[in-house]
Formats: sequence, structure tokens, C-alpha cells
Amino acid sequence: MAEAGASQFTFHLEVARGKWQQLVKKIKDVGMRVGVAIKPRTPVDEVFPLVESDIHVDMVLVMTVEPGFGGQKFMPETMSKVKVLRQRYPWLDIEIFLDRTDCHHNT
Repeated sequence: MAEAGASQFTFHLEVARGKWQQLVKKIKDVGMRVGVAIKPRTPVDEVFPLVESDIHVDMVLVMTVEPGFGGQKFMPETMSKVKVLRQRYPWLDIEIFLDRTDCHHNT
């Protein structure tokens, strides 16, 4: 992907449990930024080790709907994750994904 010109790779935390350190290292080794996405029902504290590690992610993407199911309504309770992340990591790149819109915002 880096050879094709990609500058960042974002993966879902839920599919990388137990192996995220190796994944982050491989991505960084090719010169790309690393992002991690968390689903609405995943507790925000599960992402803390990925941000606090020596080999850490550069961005957290907070999903506001469960992936894979179109037409869902925005889950406003997910915004509490953004607040926690911003308070704990003021320097962190945090993004919010809204389904079926063109609203991909940096916070």
C-alpha cells in the first residue's frame, strides 16, 4: 500500500486483538501512519494501550454506527468516547465516522 502512495492504514481494533503490536510495527516500518477504528459497543479503554505503547497508533477513528449494516441511525452515545480520548490524549488525531454521509471530521 505504501508503494502505491497510501500514507495511512487504519484497522479495526476488534479484529486485531492480541496481535496489534505486530500490525502497528509492520505498518510503521513501511513509513505509513497507523489508525485504529473502534466500534460503538467497544469500550473506549480498550484503545488506551494502543495509544500509550512505545509503538503507538497515530489516530483513533470512532465509529458512530456498527459497520456492515447500512441505514443505521447515528449513535450519539459514541461521542462520549471522543470526549474521553480528547481529555486523556490532547495531541491525538481523533476522527469520527458517520455512515452514509460525506461527514468524515477531524476533532
